[in-house]
Amino acid sequence: MISSKKIRKQFIDFFISKQHESVRSSSVVPFDDPTLLFTNAGMNQFKSIFLGDKSPKNNRIVNSQKCIRVSGKHNDLEEVGVDDYHHTFFEMLGNWSFGDYYKSEAIRWAWELLTDIWKLDKERLWVSVYKDDEETKNIWINETDIDKNRILKFGKKDNFWEMGEIGPCGPCTEIHYFHGKNIKNQKASGVNSDPLYREVWNLVFIQYNRDDKGTLNDLPQKHVDTGLGLERIVGILNSTPSNYDTDLFMPIIKSIEEITHRKYDKKHGVSHRVIADHIRMLCFA
Repeated sequence: MISSKKIRKQFIDFFISKQHESVRSSSVVPFDDPTLLFTNAGMNQFKSIFLGDKSPKNNRIVNSQKCIRVSGKHNDLEEVGVDDYHHTFFEMLGNWSFGDYYKSEAIRWAWELLTDIWKLDKERLWVSVYKDDEETKNIWINETDIDKNRILKFGKKDNFWEMGEIGPCGPCTEIHYFHGKNIKNQKASGVNSDPLYREVWNLVFIQYNRDDKGTLNDLPQKHVDTGLGLERIVGILNSTPSNYDTDLFMPIIKSIEEITHRKYDKKHGVSHRVIADHIRMLCFA
């Protein structure tokens, strides 16, 4: 088994090699942002930079951000424990560009890490792009070796990222991984509809600020904000479709077994998974 600690380090070291500065995660409680109850995305601590209110010390950043999603726009609470990959607390691995590199580098580096460093099977990877973003689609076709038939267009719901009702936002491109056993049975229609096709990494191109009237205004500079779920990539690299079968959750589940005298059954183990997830989230909160 590849440890979550090693995978987290591999991600950060990869982007350090691309001249990124590694910074710490911010608190899960954003003390200086009244619009959020909990930090729900890696970009929260950089919002003032995206808006042009603050200058970054370094234009390239890499980090692993602790996030909590239990309410509001980004809320997966009802899926926790029922499926294998939604959580109330998770770590978001991210690389950031503040007015420096943009779409081309972000896409090429994500593909390099996934397929050259981590050796993921390219025949299990799919990419989604925003329906009006031809530039991003062309970068995938011309600057990576992905099969162009694996690049799919989606609307605002799936491929336009917004933190909330107001604030920095922009089109995104997502990388999905097929967890099914039969690699020949894949269909494009499964992306964003079938849980076997799971979003792994979201590359967000922040170029707008949505104001309180709903209007999109161009930001002074264009930025890159990516989010790769640690729990999901740990599961993939350990060849398990369930995040709960990794070192991030199994020690907690084993403790629950000891305390409750109830053996964990993967098929009917919703209660174990929910308790493990919630305990983990409460400890960080």
